[in-house]
Amino acid sequence: MLFLSLVSLPPLCSQGSDATAWHRQSGITYSLAIGHTIPNSAEWNYISDNYLGIDIAESRTQLWTLAGDTLASLLRRPYQMGLRVNLSYYPNPIAGHKLGLAGFVVEPLLDVGNHHLGLELDAGFAFYSNPFRLSKDATNVFIGSYINCLIQAGLSYSYTIPQFGDIVLAAKFLHSSNGYLVKPNKGLNYLQTELGFRPFRKSRQAADIRLSASDIHGGDWFASYAGGMVMPRFVSRRHKYFYVNTARLGWLYHFNAARAAGLNLDLTYNYSFNELHDVNNDPYPLPFFVGLAAAYEASYHRLTLHAALASYLLRSDHGTTLVYERLGLFYNIGNQSRRLRQFVGVSLKSHMAHVDFIEWHYGLKFR
Repeated sequence: MLFLSLVSLPPLCSQGSDATAWHRQSGITYSLAIGHTIPNSAEWNYISDNYLGIDIAESRTQLWTLAGDTLASLLRRPYQMGLRVNLSYYPNPIAGHKLGLAGFVVEPLLDVGNHHLGLELDAGFAFYSNPFRLSKDATNVFIGSYINCLIQAGLSYSYTIPQFGDIVLAAKFLHSSNGYLVKPNKGLNYLQTELGFRPFRKSRQAADIRLSASDIHGGDWFASYAGGMVMPRFVSRRHKYFYVNTARLGWLYHFNAARAAGLNLDLTYNYSFNELHDVNNDPYPLPFFVGLAAAYEASYHRLTLHAALASYLLRSDHGTTLVYERLGLFYNIGNQSRRLRQFVGVSLKSHMAHVDFIEWHYGLKFR
């Protein structure tokens, strides 16, 4: 679901509106939220419950602009970036109450007159007041740490009342877990709706992002290394945590300055599998797994959202499924017009939508 939400459509704009309608949508949005906790399976139906929350979000509109030229029709994609904080109250809290802090991007899907529809993607942290280790509650097997990852995806609709502000409606899917750094870590999922108001504010101008023609099309090679730590799902006799190392080599084709897709090879060495293979007398001969990934990237100036769906080419039959996924956020360092560029970032590697560990990346792109 999260991977599909990254594939956005070009915005439908009314004639002459360009990005002016989206200029108005910069500012602070105050929202009330109503949500529902979704059980992972029928076994966990006892966590199904409604909750209430408040959300405050500060956003600013950005525009892609060609250096020395007017706004190109190909890049007529004004979008919003910002930060939000929210607090959720659960009448029957399974892991306590939740405080969320996240960065977000809203990309326009529809912009007609006073009606605006956008795709929203959020990534940040969720802080729970009563995780497993504090509560000592055998029914709380979902969150084992105070600090967890928070991912949100959904649609937001706003209606502009001239000289007054915007009425905002949103529907979102939320997921929080700790990337298997602390057990238990089944994670918590939510469906949430929001009703908000963004007051009108004068002098809200969009920030221009200047691009050269070489930034728009073409292919990039990339190579990266990611380190991480994993707490194995089995009960280890040796260690509580194990190191994980991943090397990637791939190629991305840029359809424009904001979108790219391609393929990459993964080489993953997970130290926890050494013990698993010994216990099972596994004949697999290699010290690492080899995977092939189809990747998609959506860039917002220096920030890049990365999503990949992959399959192992070489692997042991123990410890993993054949298919795995990666969802990450990368920061591009320096002048992106150079032939050699650097990036850093963080990603979640999961098998069948169940996060296994967090990867911390450093990489190079070159053309």
